[in-house]
Amino acid sequence: MDFNEILKKTSEFIKKNLNPRNIALIIAGLLLITFLGIIAFKTVTKEEYGVLYTHLNPDDAGSILSVLQEENIPYKVEGDGSIILVPRNKVHEIRLKLAAKGLPSGKTVGFEIFEEPKMGITQFQENVNYLRALEGELSRTIRQLDPVRDAKVNIALPKESIFVREEDEPKASIILKLWPGKDLTKEQVKAVVFLVSHAVPKLKPENVTVVDNRGRVLSDILEEDTVTAVSDKNVEIKRKLERQIEKNVQTMLSRALGEGKVVVRATVEIETGKLQQQDEIYDPDRTAVVSERKIQEKEKEFKQQEALPPGTPTNVPPVIDETGQGSIIKQKERKDTTKNYNVTKSLVNTQKPIFNIKKISVGVLIDGKYEKVKDEEGNEKYRFIPRSEEELKVYESLVKSAIGYDPKRGDQVTVVSVPFEAKPEVAVAEERKIEDIILLVAIGILGLAVLAVAAIILVKVLKGKKKVPEAVPPGISPEAAAAYAIHEKEMEEFQLEREPIYRKLVDLAQENPELIAELITKWMKEEGR
Repeated sequence: MDFNEILKKTSEFIKKNLNPRNIALIIAGLLLITFLGIIAFKTVTKEEYGVLYTHLNPDDAGSILSVLQEENIPYKVEGDGSIILVPRNKVHEIRLKLAAKGLPSGKTVGFEIFEEPKMGITQFQENVNYLRALEGELSRTIRQLDPVRDAKVNIALPKESIFVREEDEPKASIILKLWPGKDLTKEQVKAVVFLVSHAVPKLKPENVTVVDNRGRVLSDILEEDTVTAVSDKNVEIKRKLERQIEKNVQTMLSRALGEGKVVVRATVEIETGKLQQQDEIYDPDRTAVVSERKIQEKEKEFKQQEALPPGTPTNVPPVIDETGQGSIIKQKERKDTTKNYNVTKSLVNTQKPIFNIKKISVGVLIDGKYEKVKDEEGNEKYRFIPRSEEELKVYESLVKSAIGYDPKRGDQVTVVSVPFEAKPEVAVAEERKIEDIILLVAIGILGLAVLAVAAIILVKVLKGKKKVPEAVPPGISPEAAAAYAIHEKEMEEFQLEREPIYRKLVDLAQENPELIAELITKWMKEEGR
């Protein structure tokens, strides 16, 4: 069978089984598929470009373009040369290559300045290069913060001298260029200040100034935080105590009275500070001799003819003995020695934080009871009945026990029974019953509607599955021809009845294509069985 015969049979088959309208639809469908295929092919094969870097300065942009040209990498330049685009699938690879070459540098010089040794450099030049490198490295680090577009760090180091007693302290200033619509948080400002202060020897955080491109001194936030840190902490402690008291009392009374029938508010006055205490501790077991005193007396006798010892006064009267044979001189010696002792003493200075609750005030609102009554017109309403004094006293005692009530401290507890704006439980319960009944009725109606729709769809599906009788072959009898004519009339009536259903199905397919797709899938599965 040659090609012409195949083409002829195909043409006859199309003319026999397809009308011109179906042929036109098939041709239009093929053209549409071809058009979509071409678009999809171009979309898939089209090379997409991604952003390599943005907001580049001219020096970095020129250096990056030189590298891309050397590597034969396609690129696009946008945004007046500040944005460079490269193939999307090569963005990360190209960034790594550029980073290995130190691009983009951001016009800052880091410690790579020392990678190439230089001969004949002086100590002063080396110190200047080190300061430049340190400033550059800090600038690069600060640029890593999300809101920061660019950063510049300037460090001022005092000149060292042995003739100056009080040297100036190092200082630093940081200029930040932020992205539009973004700001640094307090934590980020604090991080920048501490980063720079810890990178420079002897640089204190209070000597670091941070300024943004809008002229705001961001480092002032830290000084304000230092002043208000203590007060903010006290306020936080106060609020935590108040919330804890309210929670304890609310939980306790709600168990007895029910949810939504108790309102508790607490106020706590606190006192904070520091207690400075100095103690002198004496240790008797560790004494030290400061001074010691001793007295010694001696008496000596000498005859007059004997030579007196050196230092003897000449006006000492002689003493005649009993025999009268000569005179005797007596000399007395007195020795006084003093020794002082001191007990070891230790001075201990202690600072202790003070936290004291000065006063607790608690106010409690309790809802009363309600009873159903009828007014003059016979309409039902609810009358409020306040809690009795005995009940309020019991609840007041419970509250005092829960908060640690101290009359010496001036604590106050007030318990009052008032009508709440919310409806009483009886009315709420009745409304809930009505709402439940309405909900059940709505669910029932919805269920019936779903069943009705399902039944209609099922009937239509079953009708659609009925096979149309084949055409009556030629040469049939008149009776069979009459029966066939009656059958043809019934088929026409069936087609007229089916036309509105067809329109409805078309509308349904346009409004809810997911449902139609699901039905078709189920039909195909059933046919497959």
